[in-house]
Amino acid sequence: MKKVKVSSHFQRRAVGPMLLVASLSSLLAATPAGAASPAASACPDYFFLSDNLASNPGFEIPTADVAVGDTICWTSGDPSPPPSAAEGWTMHSSNAGAKVCSKLVPSKTPGPHGEYMLMFKAGGNEGGVYQALELPPDKAYMFSVWVYVKKGQVAIQSNTTTGGPVAWTSKIGEWEQLRVCTNSEYSTNALVIANEDPDGGQFYVDRAELREIPIRE
Repeated sequence: MKKVKVSSHFQRRAVGPMLLVASLSSLLAATPAGAASPAASACPDYFFLSDNLASNPGFEIPTADVAVGDTICWTSGDPSPPPSAAEGWTMHSSNAGAKVCSKLVPSKTPGPHGEYMLMFKAGGNEGGVYQALELPPDKAYMFSVWVYVKKGQVAIQSNTTTGGPVAWTSKIGEWEQLRVCTNSEYSTNALVIANEDPDGGQFYVDRAELREIPIRE
């Protein structure tokens, strides 16, 4: 499928070609806000073929020159792409350039977790964090993350092409584990976690996992 460029904020942090992605609003438009999360059925039972491949998956490592607990924000006109408070995760704003902020806070995630989790505030839709990837396109992967939404609705995806698998939160004030899996039709090229409420949102995220799985068509 055709890939289209989103805003200038959503690109690689490393030196190299710009990551071309479809607008999150169009990527997720097929699932209306407020719909029940398909997370439970997004992935059948799989066994893993790899360890966790995500960078800084527990959001334990702060971005250089940012102390734990410090809020790092981006507003329209600032340099982009903006790093989040967590090393290896880049912030993304809406195409309108709504203000976005993040910081590392003590983790309260269910199950085994590290010391910190990432808090994110989005001034509009599409506000969130992502991690660009370079993985073999002929392999399949599961992307999983724990999310706690205080306001808004969060979606995750691991492919930047319109029509790729998406999982949505369905709760406010409760932890949810979201999962998406790819196959030969959709490669895994970015880990995206974003609020999709046009009125903005606030959420916490922790325990990201990216693992290779067997291909099932």
